[in-house]
Amino acid sequence: MATAEMVKANDMSLVQYESASKQSVTLTPDIVRKQLVRGKGNVTDQEIFMFMRTCQARGLDPFENGEVYLIKYDNSNPAQMVVGYHAYAKRADAFPDYRGYSAGITVVRNLNGNAEVIQKEGQCVYKALGETLIGGWCRVRRERKPGYIEESFVEVSLDEYSSGQSNWRTKPATMIRKVAVSQALRQAFPNDYEGLYTIDEMDASNAFHGHYVDEETGEVTRMNSAIPAEKSEPEEDSKLTTNDRRELTQKLVELFGKEQSGDMFKVIVEQAGFNVTSTAELTRSQMVTVLAKAEEIAAKMNEGDEQTANGDGDEKTA
Repeated sequence: MATAEMVKANDMSLVQYESASKQSVTLTPDIVRKQLVRGKGNVTDQEIFMFMRTCQARGLDPFENGEVYLIKYDNSNPAQMVVGYHAYAKRADAFPDYRGYSAGITVVRNLNGNAEVIQKEGQCVYKALGETLIGGWCRVRRERKPGYIEESFVEVSLDEYSSGQSNWRTKPATMIRKVAVSQALRQAFPNDYEGLYTIDEMDASNAFHGHYVDEETGEVTRMNSAIPAEKSEPEEDSKLTTNDRRELTQKLVELFGKEQSGDMFKVIVEQAGFNVTSTAELTRSQMVTVLAKAEEIAAKMNEGDEQTANGDGDEKTA
């Protein structure tokens, strides 16, 4: 992927190569030490050498924010080389046999005393539906040979990875989904991702020892320092995504059948007082209300059907 030019034989004084995104990259120990190291620790020549060598071999561009960082928060622990999540996912687009991925979270939904484990796309946990986050999952597709699609599936447990700190405390669904995507990509393309780990994975393994690493800048702060406000979750009342709308439609069809689902949607939004005509106009909080009302109406309809059936049975017996 990357061809290196060594200016000095058997030396890493200067390395020039083309990154995976077709950008020309020049690295020297001085550039790495002054511009690319994050944290308060002093990096060794060996740590710089390994960083330069890995960037060259993997075609990574450390000058692009969020792609790769060399982090050393103090002198008592070795430096850590980490890759940003977005760069990790974008890297797969360059593989000719890559065919995309699907990812989401695993929740336990408890409605009316009935607990159900659900794998769903996206990363929204709806407390109004009794949902509890328990994990994340990802399916990566790779075309090994023409017409043959191989799928790599990974599911990860929240209990196993969550540190309960920083982003794991404020947005666990986002974090566990990202870990699942990273692991699934590494499983599908082991030769291309070997030795490369994302900030989220390193954070989950406590490799930063109580420090928070900003994924966009690589800046290192102690965990008890304030995390910037812009890192918080998006407002819950934003418009529905395509996956949200698909999930809502599928649930209505499941509850009322394909022919009646559209009419029941109109009835429910009217009862709720929502001035909308389609799922595209709903917000997230409105979707939660629609789903809850749909479950309630479906339960009453089923109860009525059972009573009618029992009444007919008694009549025939008489």
